[in-house]
Amino acid sequence: MIQRLQNRNGLLQTTPSGSWICAEGVPLGPSDGYTRVIPQKLNMMKRIALQTFLVLILFSSTAFGQVDNFGLKIGAQSASAFSKQFEFNRVASFGIYGFADINLSQRLFTTLDLGYSRRGFTNSQEEIDQTNQRIQTVEATSRLSYISFSSFINTSLSTSLPLYIGAGPRIDFLINTSPGEFEFTSATIQDNTAEELDNFVVGGSFVAGIKNLSINSVKFRIEAKYEVDLTNSFNDTFTYRNNAIMLVLGFTL
Repeated sequence: MIQRLQNRNGLLQTTPSGSWICAEGVPLGPSDGYTRVIPQKLNMMKRIALQTFLVLILFSSTAFGQVDNFGLKIGAQSASAFSKQFEFNRVASFGIYGFADINLSQRLFTTLDLGYSRRGFTNSQEEIDQTNQRIQTVEATSRLSYISFSSFINTSLSTSLPLYIGAGPRIDFLINTSPGEFEFTSATIQDNTAEELDNFVVGGSFVAGIKNLSINSVKFRIEAKYEVDLTNSFNDTFTYRNNAIMLVLGFTL
């Protein structure tokens, strides 16, 4: 029996061999014979990102003697992904980072963040029987683990108040994936999206915060951050870019 699935992006059905394909005949995963094609422009972006990363490391090492604050950040985040072909639902996640502030002038400073970020997405599909009647909506939640490095250029909004805004580049390295599974009535199918993502991502980060707060001699800061990938993590057929909204609490050590 051929079982059909309907998602937001088109009709899916099983082949006689049991593999899942879309209506246009494109396999859903590498085990179905799908061949990934990595565009040359992605390799160029990786070279540019590597050079940027080395410049940031050089800058941070030469400016280390001017470090004003350093500490630990812990943040909750709402994560998902942008895609032209798919619509992903958001998932709750978290991140933990070490940070260092480097003063550049009275109102300008750099913040370097290095740490772990757990992201992900939820994909959904409609299961339909042979009479085109909807059976159920099934969801698969995949988790992604990254080592993340960010460099912010921040400006203080006032000389009397510790409010600041900033932006800067971000480099992520994918270290682990936990693919979700679609629990259909007759089969359990793994969502292969997470397995197809590139290990190296270049993105941007934006921040607004308030620092130099203190309770019982414990100094801390509060930040709202938005992060988005600039490079495509999938291939030239599909697009996938992580994004996350974060609320961060940082402690100065």
